[in-house]
Amino acid sequence: MKTLKLTALVSLLLGCSVATAADWSSNSLGYRYAPSGSEPGVSDKVSKNVFTFTHVSGDSAGSNFFTIDLLKSGSNDPAAGGGTGAQEWYGFYQRNFSISAMTGNKSGYGYAKDLSLTARVDAGAKNTAFAPSPLKLQLGIAASMPVSAGFWDIGIAAYKETNHNGIAFPGKVPNSVSFKVAPALTSAWAIPAGVGTFGGFVAIVGPKGKDGFGAETKTETLARATYMFNVMGPKSALTAGVGVEYWSNKFGCNNGTAVPKNSCTSTTPLLLVEYKL
Repeated sequence: MKTLKLTALVSLLLGCSVATAADWSSNSLGYRYAPSGSEPGVSDKVSKNVFTFTHVSGDSAGSNFFTIDLLKSGSNDPAAGGGTGAQEWYGFYQRNFSISAMTGNKSGYGYAKDLSLTARVDAGAKNTAFAPSPLKLQLGIAASMPVSAGFWDIGIAAYKETNHNGIAFPGKVPNSVSFKVAPALTSAWAIPAGVGTFGGFVAIVGPKGKDGFGAETKTETLARATYMFNVMGPKSALTAGVGVEYWSNKFGCNNGTAVPKNSCTSTTPLLLVEYKL
């Protein structure tokens, strides 16, 4: 099942790329280090090393965004059976259909310079005893804000998630968890500022019903802000920077009743490096 989810994610990207020839594209490899994140059920802060591949492209109908992370946790977030920190992969593909491109309207939509219909699929897997393997689908609309350089998008979507719980009922078949449809609010930006670029995103998912343990989920907020600059001059493909990440009620877990306390929320600094291929 985990392999099928990864295959489906990659196949969707390739299928959309073939269906509409890209007018432009950009690929990059990245690394980030987060020393003090949180994991529900883990008492101490968890460090993570994260390796990333990102693809962005545009065509006559809109744009594609694909990214996949390979994550390695510190030893206090152990893999099933212990002995080492957990490993996971997580990725998503988003397709944006520009209403301006499809209708020929170049005058904007109120304050927004363009509107886009959006479709997104997320998938992942982690080798802990819980063995999560989320699959998330989102359908919505996004507005492109009129910034003078770079981009700033704001979106709203309907969010549906299924996941896996390998420890809810020991000795029985592991649970497949299907959550209720929830609203999702998103914003993403990358704006030149000084010698670098101020980038980041905010993703808010509303309560999505009960989790695999029967507890009611809470509103989840993930926010990341970064500042990246060219390491060897303005035309260098290598950038580096710093950032901060805030994650509240991670995966919808209730921070107020979490065991251990506060294991669902954290703020961590980030160190980042990126190389454009």
